Amino acid sequence: MLLQKTLGLKEDAYLLESSFEGLDMNLKTRDYLDKLSMLPEGSIEAAQAIADKSGALLGVAFKNKFEGGDFWFVIPYPSSKASRNQTEKLVNALLGSGIVASARKKKVDAGMFKKALREYLSVSLSEEALCDCDKGREPKSFAFNKGRNRRLGKLMKSLAAKNGFELKEMSALEICCGNGMSTAAIKPLFKDILCIDNDKCAVCNGIYHGTLEPEDTMVVDATALTKYVGEKYDAVVGLMLGTIYEFNKNIWRMIFEEAVKALKDDGFLLFTVNKKEEMDFLSAAFEEIGIRGTVIDNRNEKDIYDGWAFFARRARGKFDD
Repeated sequence: MLLQKTLGLKEDAYLLESSFEGLDMNLKTRDYLDKLSMLPEGSIEAAQAIADKSGALLGVAFKNKFEGGDFWFVIPYPSSKASRNQTEKLVNALLGSGIVASARKKKVDAGMFKKALREYLSVSLSEEALCDCDKGREPKSFAFNKGRNRRLGKLMKSLAAKNGFELKEMSALEICCGNGMSTAAIKPLFKDILCIDNDKCAVCNGIYHGTLEPEDTMVVDATALTKYVGEKYDAVVGLMLGTIYEFNKNIWRMIFEEAVKALKDDGFLLFTVNKKEEMDFLSAAFEEIGIRGTVIDNRNEKDIYDGWAFFARRARGKFDD
């Protein structure tokens, strides 16, 4: 696992929390730290303070003695300021108490550390370690569609060529990736791609069938996108968005606003939906936040996928009119 490799550990490494939301709240972690604080002096053999190349702290790891083999619990510091402050306070008290026999700092690449966290949670999900789901695996055909892949690739390449984008030089963020059917089509086109969705079962199937890469996938709510995805991307895409109903339009508006926040100053948005009325809402929602894009009739006779597309280019921080 990348987590063990990134931290240079000989023993296995585990997370206490089972989701990105869990990592942000750190409830299990704080309970664990409370229990450690009650141990006698020198009880914990070793700890690692995890820092990026500049020395900024990213988290901490504690070595645990176990008769079946020693292991480490890794505690990434939360993005939430209040939760981070609480966690760091408990960690610092523990490190200064004498309970930890030996502590050292481990510098890592911050991007690789994030990848390691994503891989851990994704693999654990696909191995059914993070839920009690009794659903069977979807057939592989649910995650692959060669015809759709060709059409999506053609659409993406055409828009890129028309607008002067070199896709192989761009990092993409795909929201609402589902089981990765669309990811399989566009992943080869970009330099790299991060995929997110809040449907654990869909993501689980995508990882299982290989349409989603564990280290590049997150199960998070797109309405809180920028909370969990701190970086900005050259392209933000959402292909065959979930059905837009009257009752969930406000949720979609929030998702669109978050998508714009995650886009770099010189990049593009691309969203596809099934129905014309869904596209009418989507384009109007973007216009409400000052973004006029191009609506493309992308219907075909083969299937219902990506019938309507919305493309908007941001240049020098401003969207084209």
